[in-house]
Amino acid sequence: MKPKFRKKVAKWKVFPSVDTLGYFHPLGNYIYLDQYADDADFAKALSNPALDRNRFSVFVHEYQHYIDHVSTLWGAKCIFKIYESFDAVLKNDEYKFYKHRALTLNFKRDYHLDYYTIKYNHIVGDYQNRWKFQITSGLRFDNNGYINEDWPIPFLSFASNTNDKISRAPISVASLLETTATHAEYSFQLVEILKLESPYKEIQIKALSKKFEDKLYHPELTLYSAAVHLVSVYLEINDPMMGYKVSSAFAKIALNIPSKLFDSLSFPAEIDQSAEWTKRAKKMLLNFDRGFAFYLLVRSYVLKHGPLKTEDINIEDILSAANLPNEAKMEELIQEEIVALDMEIMLERNNFNRFIVDKIFYGKKFREATGLGQQRDPVDVEKFMKEAPHLIFNSTYFDYEDLDLQPIFHKASKQEILSREEWFRLYTFCEKKIDDFNDICGI
Repeated sequence: MKPKFRKKVAKWKVFPSVDTLGYFHPLGNYIYLDQYADDADFAKALSNPALDRNRFSVFVHEYQHYIDHVSTLWGAKCIFKIYESFDAVLKNDEYKFYKHRALTLNFKRDYHLDYYTIKYNHIVGDYQNRWKFQITSGLRFDNNGYINEDWPIPFLSFASNTNDKISRAPISVASLLETTATHAEYSFQLVEILKLESPYKEIQIKALSKKFEDKLYHPELTLYSAAVHLVSVYLEINDPMMGYKVSSAFAKIALNIPSKLFDSLSFPAEIDQSAEWTKRAKKMLLNFDRGFAFYLLVRSYVLKHGPLKTEDINIEDILSAANLPNEAKMEELIQEEIVALDMEIMLERNNFNRFIVDKIFYGKKFREATGLGQQRDPVDVEKFMKEAPHLIFNSTYFDYEDLDLQPIFHKASKQEILSREEWFRLYTFCEKKIDDFNDICGI
């Protein structure tokens, strides 16, 4: 019998998931791994990941999503929104229910799924038949169905090398997250493959290259590959592994830009040549559009430094080219914004303050250890983790739906540790309340 929480999850509720092998669920604070049967099966892999490289790489991918959730400013702001919404459920204050709507819109705007991704022709590319793209922009619709000129979206419009249209995909937070997670996954794979003897090493490297090719040039995956395509073309990077590595650094910076610095980002000349583009660009910065900020970071770097000339990219070069302060000042401003959010939570006497603090504290330590672009290896940071995400496997089953909510509410309000069963009872209750509220908004 399968647990009920493994029902089909809406795409916008989980971090980018291009297949069904696993996902990270930020509202539920859990990582789901389909290929592992249970805790014992995973523990065996954890003791020696090299012997279970393919399955374990999925965990590496999903764990990077968790890392991005807790260690970036974008992720920290999501955490505050999640637990503000959960707190409104516990307090049952109708005047706070708007937080449910704010949370849902926040997640959906990061993904721009469904309507905003347009597929034209199913043309699969490869290294010999690379795609072209063009930067474009479009407009969203408001809650009443009208065009909303205050909320433009940046797009990449893809075409084949023979100029046949393939798709139009947003440059979204989803693409940034998939870039960092894919880089983590394939870096792990490559490190383990390089330990092999010939000819096995060469065979596996070729297989890994094929995985890259399939992911980069599949027309159904352009929403997730947009960021790495943009970096690879502008910085003239032909090696897909290097493309993901460099794109990941730009993505992490884009996810960490403090709100007060968005209007400091400089526009490339091609934007200023069009009044409409200039107008939309300014709106996107006012909306703290991190996908558009990513594009500006890349273009600014290329205009100042040209194509990538070494195997490493300097974080300070990225920041200075984009008219941003140095890494130390960026970290200072990130902390200022997080502290301001924390003060709001404290004044509201949020029932989930411990949940927030535990995640934000670990994320801060991780960011300090690895750098703004996660350019350094994490060293001795796990000791700062107070509450890891739950791991859910293929045959995981536990009873929680019939637990009495009131004692769980009481424990949460007292900032006490919840068992796995108590947490799932609480989280799924809050999630349903949030979904139900969003369903009736505007009716």
